[in-house]
Amino acid sequence: MKSFRHQLPPLHSLMVFEAAAREQNFSRAARELHVSQAAVSQQVRALEDYLGTALFRRAGRGVELTRQGAALQQRVDSTLSYLVDAVQSASSMTGPVGVSISANTAMSHLWLSPAINAFRRHYHDEAFYLRMVTSDHSQDLLIDNIDIALLYDSPPQPGWHLQPLFEECLFPVASPNYLDRHGRTLETPEALLMHKLLDFERIEPNWVNWRQWLERLGLSVGELVPEGVFNSYSMLIDAAEQGHGIALGTAYQIDEKLSAGSLERIGQDSVVTGRHYWLALRQASDASFEAKLLADWLLGRVGGGK
Repeated sequence: MKSFRHQLPPLHSLMVFEAAAREQNFSRAARELHVSQAAVSQQVRALEDYLGTALFRRAGRGVELTRQGAALQQRVDSTLSYLVDAVQSASSMTGPVGVSISANTAMSHLWLSPAINAFRRHYHDEAFYLRMVTSDHSQDLLIDNIDIALLYDSPPQPGWHLQPLFEECLFPVASPNYLDRHGRTLETPEALLMHKLLDFERIEPNWVNWRQWLERLGLSVGELVPEGVFNSYSMLIDAAEQGHGIALGTAYQIDEKLSAGSLERIGQDSVVTGRHYWLALRQASDASFEAKLLADWLLGRVGGGK
């Protein structure tokens, strides 16, 4: 394969084209780039000669893109933006050491983000750079550059030290608005079947949704048709807060919402699934001191590891 140098026009001409296309004016592009208008025109002509097509047409005192120019602008803009991100990422690697932490979307949105905010408030300016990675696929949470992973129902992981955060406990919750309209009385679990149940897709087979929860209580639910099904647990909880129905709440993850009153627990039934959320700390981490500091803080939030 030929090198990029032999497959591309000069990068400078693409950068001049991007400015001219964005400004729709060669003079403004020249001022931005600190060159003359003639230099911009020359670079654009050279690029058009290289491509064998016109990229601009005259439009009053400015210019407008041709169809080919508009298509090129879209690709060049995306490519230069991606290149800027790559350069900034490489540059940050030489800066202060930070910590990368991963979790599924439910933990990231409902538990980890508030915990990180509290961590920053506690340490003020001493708080270090944090990078958060979110995925609902467990294998994505233990990639090479992760220092701390919050895992659900995880077996031992080679190279990681696992400590329990909390055991999974699930119970019905709904917004005050929904309960004002449909009532708060729930004498038996069967009464839930008369309500609008909100459910989520089981992306992984060990997740517990309404069917598994009701069966744990000894109910045979037959054909269960939820009011709505969501592909992420955080979206499910948002829908419950908005009054669309009843969701299964997870202890610790929704404690702040219960305290704030945006959600209320319904009835006394709950299911302890026997599964846990774990904090996994990489044993060989370049950010070992910072990662250990954050890990201890997170464990302390639930009394874990004490």
